[in-house]
Amino acid sequence: MRQFSRWVTVTTLVFLVAMPSLVSAQTLPPEVKIGALETLTGDSSVYGLSIKSGLELAVEQVNAQGFLGKSKLKLVVLDEKADKQEGISVITKLIEEEKVSVIIGPTLSSVAFAADPVAQKAGVPVIGTSTTASGITDMGDYIFRDSLPQSSFVPAPIDAAKAKFGVKKAALIFESTNEYSKSESEVFKKALKDAGIELVATESYSHGDTDFRTQLNKLRLRKPDLLVISALAGEAVPVLQQAREVGFTVPIVGGNGLNSPNVVKVAQSAAEGVMVGAAWFRETPNPKSKAFVDAYKAKYNAVPDQFAAQAYQAIWIVANAVKNGGSADRKVLRDSLAKIKDLDGVLGKFSFNEKRDPVHPSVTLVVKNGQYTVLE
Repeated sequence: MRQFSRWVTVTTLVFLVAMPSLVSAQTLPPEVKIGALETLTGDSSVYGLSIKSGLELAVEQVNAQGFLGKSKLKLVVLDEKADKQEGISVITKLIEEEKVSVIIGPTLSSVAFAADPVAQKAGVPVIGTSTTASGITDMGDYIFRDSLPQSSFVPAPIDAAKAKFGVKKAALIFESTNEYSKSESEVFKKALKDAGIELVATESYSHGDTDFRTQLNKLRLRKPDLLVISALAGEAVPVLQQAREVGFTVPIVGGNGLNSPNVVKVAQSAAEGVMVGAAWFRETPNPKSKAFVDAYKAKYNAVPDQFAAQAYQAIWIVANAVKNGGSADRKVLRDSLAKIKDLDGVLGKFSFNEKRDPVHPSVTLVVKNGQYTVLE
């Protein structure tokens, strides 16, 4: 009898130790709601639509694989129109009306600086998939991003330009009316200084400008042997085209806004030779990345870009955080996100650091024969 009693006690203890994981699995709701606010109209929709495709593909896969057991992800995507006030309105709707557990976006850093504080105040975790400006995660402990900050990828193409072309003097043009470009211009300035390259001239423009010849001619007169451009898609193409038109034949380094196959496609020969730092490249040998590219091609009959890849990764980050924490509760999910470490995914081994910024490899690309390829 005593032996039986001991067996019952041990069995009970084992059950109690195991019980939290059982309870966690059972307490997941039938549906885990993920909200996303992205730029789906206007010039910057080239990024937002790509992000939306990446999100939808990942949600489809998570659900099809039964990754969360009987619980399914539900994605709600709304257009923030690259507008700060619209961003505030949309993120408020996702929080208060849609009752989402986590939010992906916004597309642009400028909108994030306006909208993310709303989520921080409400205690809803946010994951930016394309917000690279300095200070994004400084807005609060509920703000994450899986898009590398500018300081993580901007210096590499600058260093490459110096090593490959012996660059000594650079000129910079950027948009002064956008937080992303203003932030990136400062990162470029530091990268140039650290590389021992003299910045001989700087010019700026405003969002919506179409003629950049005056600024570009001023820069050209200073005889730089490197042109640095920080621009979003709407202005990136004409800046590139007009730079070639006024006589720039020197190497060009672009910021993250130029890191889109669509920019290269529209700019055509003007983009040839442009170098950029990137968080991901479609031809990486990573098996998870290869599988993603194949699935994306099969679903959309198109090749994914970096923005689609980062969005796809974000959904799998959320799915793992939900599974690990055993809950879709906003606070529990935030804490579980913060513990993500060495997650094997499309971006490689992925972790969040103590500031909730991403840690994973980057790559330097160059436009060759009309498409981006790894710079050798």
